[in-house]
Amino acid sequence: MTLFFVILLVSGIFMAAILNLALQSRFRERIMRDCAGISILFGILFYSYIYTCDSGFSARTVLRSLLMVCRMFGGVNDFDGLKATPLGSSAIVIALFFLIHFTAFYVTASAAIEFLGKRLLRHIRIALLRKGSLSLFYGCTSESIQFGRRYGKNSSLIYVVDEDNTTASNIVESIHGVLFSGGSSLCATDEFLHSIGIHENEQRQIDVYCMSDNSEQNLRYASAFLEALKNQGVSPDHTSLFLLGIPENKATGLMAYGDQYGYGHLLASSHHWLIARLLIRKAPPWSCMHFDAAGRATNDFHVVIVGFGQMGRAVLRHLVMNGQMEGSTFRADVFDRNMSDLSGLLRSRYGAMMDEYDIRLHPESAQSDAFYSLLRDSSPSMIVLCTGKPVQNRELSLDIDHWYEVNGHCPMIIQCTYDSLTIGQTEYHLSNFDVRSMDHMAMIINHTYTNGPSEEIDWRGCDPFSRASSRASADFFPALLLASGHTPDEVLAGNWPPPAEVLENLARSEHLRWSAFHLAMGYRPMSDEEFSERAARYLAGESVRLGKNSASMTHACLVPWDELDHLSQKENAVTGKNIDYKALDRNNVLAIPDMLKKERESLRA
Repeated sequence: MTLFFVILLVSGIFMAAILNLALQSRFRERIMRDCAGISILFGILFYSYIYTCDSGFSARTVLRSLLMVCRMFGGVNDFDGLKATPLGSSAIVIALFFLIHFTAFYVTASAAIEFLGKRLLRHIRIALLRKGSLSLFYGCTSESIQFGRRYGKNSSLIYVVDEDNTTASNIVESIHGVLFSGGSSLCATDEFLHSIGIHENEQRQIDVYCMSDNSEQNLRYASAFLEALKNQGVSPDHTSLFLLGIPENKATGLMAYGDQYGYGHLLASSHHWLIARLLIRKAPPWSCMHFDAAGRATNDFHVVIVGFGQMGRAVLRHLVMNGQMEGSTFRADVFDRNMSDLSGLLRSRYGAMMDEYDIRLHPESAQSDAFYSLLRDSSPSMIVLCTGKPVQNRELSLDIDHWYEVNGHCPMIIQCTYDSLTIGQTEYHLSNFDVRSMDHMAMIINHTYTNGPSEEIDWRGCDPFSRASSRASADFFPALLLASGHTPDEVLAGNWPPPAEVLENLARSEHLRWSAFHLAMGYRPMSDEEFSERAARYLAGESVRLGKNSASMTHACLVPWDELDHLSQKENAVTGKNIDYKALDRNNVLAIPDMLKKERESLRA
């Protein structure tokens, strides 16, 4: 029976020690620290006692004691020395002696196991990189980690950083990724590609995410990695790039098109533009509107924006693009105490947008009397906080919600930060964008107009402005469906086209959206004088588009719906063609079933 209890006790202690090493317990570090401290303390007591009994007080005694305390952590003990002392015959002292030595060796063994285990695990993960798709992230940031958590289940994760550090390494390991730093990985050399299993004519999917805090470094790394892919002969059809902090028109040279080698799919954008687009996905203006049976909005849209930095301006432009519905008027009140220093770009670059829509700029803060007077005198549909400081956003949200407790129903309050969007109590991160499929509908729309070899090839040859136009059109599809009173399933089941009056109002809304997009992108209405000058050039044999001047960013179609017939007649009189601008908007509405069908087919593929 005694033997049984000894075996049971030894087994229990040993299993507890093993479990502490195997499991990622939040107490593990503290346990190991306490074990080391207790071992050192009792080791000093034991060996000071043993060697004092043997040799008395001397320098030799001190040095022997110190050396044996160190040797304890290597599994060495001097039990014979203990037996020679008066306490050496005590069973309790002997048990405590061996327990302390076990604890000391356990601390050493755990450190070795952890070190060797990490190295072994890293080698295993690097070996696994040679199978399946790859997701490579340049930069270990909160955004890239969020993306990695989302996509890590379906591909191998690789993170490249300038300098290795324990925090980054632990975070990457927690999502089962592999961290590389400096050297060949940072230069994206052929040697590095070979180390992660990318060889000549690689057929696996390779997705690159350049998401460091330095946008210029993101661009440089994307270019270097692309050159390495080119050297290995990797087909663009198997690659994609998500480039953060760089506008798409600055990255067109990285996209494959014709004889130009590049990434098969490219999405380049700033944080501000992505967050503003995420806002349209999660809380669009039309979600605050109601529609009658004829497809007309029955209420207006009024937004209050706090903060007019890059985020505030991006939000305003997206709301302008998506806040125009037949039957509704658009109004925006923007508050920022530094308005005079922040509004210059908008007034100069997007002056036509400012003139066309009811946009009021207030040089006061959201704590001012003017702000609360506006809330008292009007009923905003939405309040968007873009101060650039998450804490300030939260404080303002609480203040506004508190004010509405006794001043009527609180509108939707949205907080925009550098990398997230908060609506009420729900937070959405940039990783809520599925960058692999978010452009599917835009690519379908673009292909409909270009009618080229395929959606992918047409998209690669598409200029940045046309891509933005297709994305804006795709983002607006839900608004047209909501106004029509139909769900996507009902449309696909054959409940389309809608009655003539509904179709006409949807076409009017589509024209309002198209006009708002162009104005928000910096276009201005074309003057009669410029139209006449271009008509003269056309009649003289020049290849010129009458109604659009991309160089000066003017467009003749930026007129109210009721003036489109006159414009069509004026252009047809010059060209001899039979263009009908109203029909173009109607056709966009009529094409909704085909677009939805192609989108679902693409997502299933």
